[in-house]
Amino acid sequence: MSDTLNRTEETARALRVALADKLQRDGSLRTPQWRDAVLAVPRHALLPSFYTTADGADGITRYTAVSRDTDAQRWLRLAYENTTWVTQLDHGTTKPTGEPCTGTPTSSSTLPGVVVRMLEELDVQDQMKVLEVGTGTGYSTALLCARLGDRYVTSVEHDAALSAADGERLASVGYRPRLVVGDGAEGSPDGGPYGRIIATYSPSRVPSAWLAQALPGAVILVSLVGSLDAYGYVKLHVSDGEAQGRFLNSDVSFMPSRETLRPAIGPLMRAAVQARDKATGLDPAIHPDLLDDPAFLWSAQLAMPGTTRLRLAADRVAGQWFLHPDGSWAVLESWNDGTTRAFQGGPRALWTELEASASTWLSNGRPGLERYGLTVTPEANTVWLDDPGNPIGVLRE
Repeated sequence: MSDTLNRTEETARALRVALADKLQRDGSLRTPQWRDAVLAVPRHALLPSFYTTADGADGITRYTAVSRDTDAQRWLRLAYENTTWVTQLDHGTTKPTGEPCTGTPTSSSTLPGVVVRMLEELDVQDQMKVLEVGTGTGYSTALLCARLGDRYVTSVEHDAALSAADGERLASVGYRPRLVVGDGAEGSPDGGPYGRIIATYSPSRVPSAWLAQALPGAVILVSLVGSLDAYGYVKLHVSDGEAQGRFLNSDVSFMPSRETLRPAIGPLMRAAVQARDKATGLDPAIHPDLLDDPAFLWSAQLAMPGTTRLRLAADRVAGQWFLHPDGSWAVLESWNDGTTRAFQGGPRALWTELEASASTWLSNGRPGLERYGLTVTPEANTVWLDDPGNPIGVLRE
């Protein structure tokens, strides 16, 4: 047994070197301190099991558990891939059985490249207190511990069972940070104030509690998500009771906050489909491809907060649906012959609003995320375009 463990650790060390080299080549890993942390932290010890994915014949994703017990060599190799691995389904109610299963991912280990790039952008200094919101598997927590030391790291996790497991796994590899169970939006005032705050889940706005627990000059780094599932990754600097900064032109996303409430789609969809049959079609001014542009969707969700989006395909036609909790709906139908028609109904004209949002976005020069910024005060999260004096929307719960 000891020979097997020694071989596992030897292989893991070689895999960590290969991972660090890869991240250095692609620019995610830039400083020797974080390279040392990547080499020190055994990701496999924090990932005793996870799920690989494959599309089923019905188009629904199937998840298959991988662990040391199922295939030790494959498990170890995959643990050090620069890949996001789902680690929990349905808040833990769906248990791994070794057979492919369905479910909704509720926790994951984000690909190391994203984790390391965020930590590099956090600009931590020695002896600086860091609040991490969202412990997850504990991999980023361990990297922070390796870089700063346990006593400077506080990590908050909503899921008590996950937090307890994290504590055991982190301790098994020599790290004992301050772990807190609770709502990440509340932060952890007892461990503050903090010089850096980093979120490894995606809330809809920056909570005022983070601002209150940040030192003057602190950095807050977070990926925000709106109702149309468009993400905005922002780096904020704290000064004079507020935080301000620009969004980064970088694709960083995490699991949405567990506190984020989304409307029940089923009843809204059924009512919209029924109403669609009686609605009059419109010639759309929006090309279907625009509805897949993340930068446009980011702008649109600011203008249409609470509106959700989904696809529904039928015989020879694909529909992109937009639904609002007040019962308003819109759909752009694209037929196999290239024909497109828009329909809308309910108390608001959602398609008309969407076209107006597209017109504004196009007239502004199709701005990417890097042209947007955010100002956070205890009262509001205000998004601006190009300059803080040009506010264009407010982020809501």
